[in-house]
Amino acid sequence: MMHDYRPYYNTYSMCAPMVFAKDALFSRGSTKRISLINRLRDYVGLRDAPTLFSLHRKMSERLFFDRTWQSHDYGEGYFYQSFDRIGVRGLRDTKARVEAMGLRDLLRGKHVIDIGSNAGFLSLSLADVAKEVVGLENNPDLVAVGNLARDYLRVHNVTFVTSSFEDFTTSKVADVILSFANHSTYDGNTKQSVEEYFEKCKRLLHPGGLLIFESHHPTYESPEALQHVVLVIERLFHIRERKVLMAGTFFDRGRTYIVAERS
Repeated sequence: MMHDYRPYYNTYSMCAPMVFAKDALFSRGSTKRISLINRLRDYVGLRDAPTLFSLHRKMSERLFFDRTWQSHDYGEGYFYQSFDRIGVRGLRDTKARVEAMGLRDLLRGKHVIDIGSNAGFLSLSLADVAKEVVGLENNPDLVAVGNLARDYLRVHNVTFVTSSFEDFTTSKVADVILSFANHSTYDGNTKQSVEEYFEKCKRLLHPGGLLIFESHHPTYESPEALQHVVLVIERLFHIRERKVLMAGTFFDRGRTYIVAERS
């Protein structure tokens, strides 16, 4: 059950960091502990930033989705993705990932689909270089968080859609598809096979378009499972680059990164 920290975001409380610290100290899981420490550090930074505090209050309300979304919480009660521009630390380091993958150059002037966009922070961090970004996310509360951040930053070329990738339909084709640890999921929300997933990616790309792929963390995706995924990508696309990412947090490092081109 998620602890309800929303009252601490109604008005700034000097007690809140101590509550977060105590809960982190007695947390049973290391990931939960990291999320609580992230919350604490972000909260302290909001003390003299009333406009940003107001945004965090609104996001906190939507982030408390135990009530409406009975599924795995990848952020363990706080944010999965970081976003420096709005004072958010996350389990995953958005800035480090963008730099390690060279995404700003790859997405410049492109129409992009971001599969499993979560709170949308990675999509929004690339809005200034992309032509357009469409973020797909199952969880309506995370979509609401993305919309709050988008409106706060006055971004006009990012759209978040509440949909799974398998149910998503569009008359447009994209220049780039971002598939970041979404080819399979552990929350039971993905029913399609790996083959069906990448075949749909191919259909939604222009000839010459790019599939930018990130694997699951090696803690969760075995070498055998990853090899099967890579073989499927090789069958459908031409692989231009493949490497193991070592930037960012523990949750980022060790993942396989692939840039593949649609023939």
